[in-house]
This record gives sequence, C-alpha cells and structure tokens, in this order.
Amino acid sequence: MSLIEQNESANLESTNIFSLGGIEEIGKNMFIFEHKDEIWIIDCGIKFTNPAVSMGFSAIVCPFDYVVKNIDKVQGLIITHGHEDHIGGIPYLLTTIGIKKIYAGKMAKSIIEGKLKEFKNLNPYEIIEYSDKTVLESKYFNIDFFRVRHSIPDSFGVCLQTPSGKIVQTGDFRFDFLASGDQSDMWKMVEIGKRGIDVLLCESTNALSPGFSNSEKYVVDELKREIKIAKGRIFMSIFASNMSRIDEIIRTAIANKRKVVLLGRAMINNVQSSISAGILKVPKSEIISVQDYNDAQYPENQLFFLMTGSQGEEMAALNLIASGKHSSIQFNDRDLVILSSNPIPGNYEQVESLINKLYKTGVNVNINSSEKNLHSTGHATQTESQLLIKLICPKYIVPVHGSFDQMTALRKNGEFSGVPHDNLLVVVNGQKIKLFNNHTAVITDEFVDIYPNFVDSNNKLNKDSVELFNNRLKLSENGIVAVTVKVDKKAKKVLETPLISTKGCFSVTNSKNLIDTIISAIKKNIESAMAAKENNIGDGEIKKIVESTTEYYSWKYKNKKPLVKTIIFTAENPVHL
Repeated sequence: MSLIEQNESANLESTNIFSLGGIEEIGKNMFIFEHKDEIWIIDCGIKFTNPAVSMGFSAIVCPFDYVVKNIDKVQGLIITHGHEDHIGGIPYLLTTIGIKKIYAGKMAKSIIEGKLKEFKNLNPYEIIEYSDKTVLESKYFNIDFFRVRHSIPDSFGVCLQTPSGKIVQTGDFRFDFLASGDQSDMWKMVEIGKRGIDVLLCESTNALSPGFSNSEKYVVDELKREIKIAKGRIFMSIFASNMSRIDEIIRTAIANKRKVVLLGRAMINNVQSSISAGILKVPKSEIISVQDYNDAQYPENQLFFLMTGSQGEEMAALNLIASGKHSSIQFNDRDLVILSSNPIPGNYEQVESLINKLYKTGVNVNINSSEKNLHSTGHATQTESQLLIKLICPKYIVPVHGSFDQMTALRKNGEFSGVPHDNLLVVVNGQKIKLFNNHTAVITDEFVDIYPNFVDSNNKLNKDSVELFNNRLKLSENGIVAVTVKVDKKAKKVLETPLISTKGCFSVTNSKNLIDTIISAIKKNIESAMAAKENNIGDGEIKKIVESTTEYYSWKYKNKKPLVKTIIFTAENPVHL
C-alpha cells in the first residue's frame, strides 16, 4: 500500500499544493493551495516569448481552467511582489473570470492598478493592500507574511497554516546586508520556523551560483561614480522592474543637476507607480518627457536618459537609437551608455548585437564585468538559499521558479542543509502534492491539465491559441498544401480531378508524379469511405481523409509534414476546412 493510500485509508485530511506555472521555467508563476472547499492562489505571472520563435504570439500565461471550474472555492489571489513574472497574468485572468479579492503589497498594488487601466472588459475585482503585519483568515487557512529583499520594494514571502500543516512560499528573495531599503526579515523567518513548517516552496533561480551574491550597495556606488564623472549625456538601460536601483539612480542623477528623461512604456509606468505609491520621493519637475527634451535646449551634461532595452529588444528605444531609427534622439561620441543588467538566458545573441551597434555609433559603452560592478542579482545564491532553509527549518522542500538544473541545484542545497533526500520533492507544473494532517507530504499521480495559454500581438488571449501556434509552427517548418475537392454525396463520387496548390513544402511543377499520386489516393479514399457509408459522409470526415492522405505521401516522398487546408465543393455550397 502506497503512502497516499495509507493516509487516505486512515481518513486523514489533506491539503493539495500544485502550480499552474513557474516550475521548470522562469516566468508565469502561479501556485494553488487547496483544502476541501477553499482555494488560495499565490501569484499570476506572465512569460514573454522569443520573437524569433513565437509565431506571432507575444507572451504565455497559465491556463485558467482550474480556477474557472473552482471559482466558488477561491478565497483570494495573493501577490508576492510586482514583477511581471508574478503579476503579468492578472489582466488575462480578469478578462476570463472575476477575482473578488487580490492582495498585494504597496508597490505591487500600484503597478497592478496602472496595468489594469490598459485593459477593457475586466470582470469584477478588488485590490487590497497588505504588509508584513497583515493576517488573512478563512475557514481552513491562516495566512501571514514576511518581508524579503528583492530588486523591487515590498516583496514578501507567505506562510499558510492549514489543518493539514504549515506551508511557506518564499516568492523571490535574496540576502543583502549592506544595501539600503527592504531587508529579508530574518527575525520573522525564525519566528515562522518555530511554528514547525512542513513544506517550503523555495525559488531556485540562482541556486547554481556559489557563495553570496554581490551586494547592491557596490552596484549603486559604481553607478553613482559613473554619473558623477560623465561629461556628456548619460543613457542608462536597466530592467524596469528593478525599482530599488532605479530609486537610487534617479535621485543620484537629480543630485548631479541632471534632468531625467524616461524612455519605454514599462519604465514610465513603473516610475509613475512608484511615485504614486510614495516609494520614489523625487520632484516631478526633475523628470521630463521626450517631448520636453525636444522642446527645450538642455546642455548635454544636464541630461540623464533612463530606459529599458538592455536585452536587445528590437523595438526598444535603446536599439532604435543605436540603429539610427529613433525619431528624435541620435548618439554622439560624447555620450555614455551604461547597461546595468546581465543578458537573460536566450537573449545573449540579441544583447551582443546591441552592444556591437552601440560601439559602431562611437559612444562610450560600459557593461557589467569583473572590472565594473554594474549589476547584481535579486535571487538567492546557494549560500543564501541554505541560510533561508536553516531559518525556516522545513520538513519538506519543493524547488520552484527555475529550470530543471536550477531546481536540482536547490535540491542539493536542501540536502546540504540537513533535509533528508526523500523529503526533497521535485514535481512538474500541474502535479499535485498532498500534505496530510499527520505532517506527511507525498507527490501524487494526480495532474491538472497544463498547456500554454498564448497572448497574441493585440494583448488578447485566443481560445484556439495552441492550435494556431502548432499550425504556424508546422507552416514555418513544412509549408502548406491546399486541396480542393468536389463531391456528389448522393452519387458517392468525387467530381472532377482534385486541385492541389502548395507553398513552402514542395514545388508542384517539379513534383508531378507526387501530385498525381496524392490526387489519385485522395479520390480513391474518399469514394471508398462514401461507399462504405449508408448515409451521406460528413465534411469533417472528408477533411480527415484529405489531410491524412496528403500528409502520408508528403512525408514518404519529401520528408515534410505540411499544414493541409481543405476546400470541399458539394452540389450546394463550398465548405472551407
């Protein structure tokens, strides 16, 4: 008898824990905690796609089917912090279904409110601000929070106490004892650890990196030096979500008598949200728009441009200026460009191309290196995750928020920290863990259906997005074959010779024998199917015959699996399938 069967036969209560996204990936974090007729959700993020392979889709969010099906159970959505991979899916969730209560810290609340203004037809919602003093209670859950250090203010970990046991979700965190601003609250972590934590869901983004990471203080000090000694204009590109650093840099630029010009919608929105939330306390008169910059004649040594685009995004302002395509800004050899970031995995080629473009313009370029500390991570290294594990003292650890190698590294960190190997639970998205009230956590064979929920270029979810993506992928790799057939269903005959046209699969003019073979097989197979049926054959069945026949011979003779589109003419009307 398995552990699950033993616990269930003993009539032990259980709490289900699983993710809709955020495991074996960076992005679209969304975690479900379910006990009987109650569900609490933590985070609802987005994952941006690589334009080179995304087939016209700009991003992916989690599938919301489980939430929709169980909406009466949902007590609330808790947001750990205001980064896109934790909040970016909220507008798409709200276009799908209403969420009565969304709980967020001060900074995240302000960013979410600004983001939701860009969307229409949202279902009802309410955003409620919480702090590390807040306690949420429902029939089966008691929830409180602890502050963590991250690259955005008001970041939190969450403790959920249920009848089956106690769970901690870390959110994104690190330890940095020198930097100003929010610190990871070690005292609260110790207090939570004394409760007897059963399951720790711990982020693993930086679990492969040894030791402690570079302090943000050294990064800010280096950037302040660069701003102070620069003679011409300064263009700094930084992640728009790194509000802790942005706060320091804007105030430094103003202190050095420079007007701040914001470029990029995300940068403008986040800075405005930070000012509205009272987190960024700077005179609004010192932050000017591109239009203000164009209208006024400011000396070069009085300008500081803060922008996104450090990842080489094609349409970002930095890339446009470097390519000479920006409408009003051009580089000169007196300018200084600072990239205060590291390339995200998958963006190395884009970033390298951007840096080469920058050098070709003649500007001075500073990038993060061993000589210049221009960037520091917001995620826990090996030693930092081990420190948190020691403070929380969990019985079980579930690695989340990372690729499989990062999750494996966190698993090893857990072993080094004294957690038994069998208590390190590695799962996939949608796979349920049951926490029983005898404090036993078990990986189950129960899965929630998980699939990519694509966002199109118009910022809308498409219910047929998976089929569209697969069709576009097939089209890009194998081309398309269009087949037109004319049938007389009553006579059970194919009228006239089927017509075939193709693009990107094989040339009709150079493949006459193949075309003749496909045409003959289609005619034969349709007539055989019609003859075998007492009633009229359906158009859907004809479509399947055309598809399977065309795909079979295309693969056999050309090693291609084309997208097949079928047009059926009957005695009445043509049918496009």
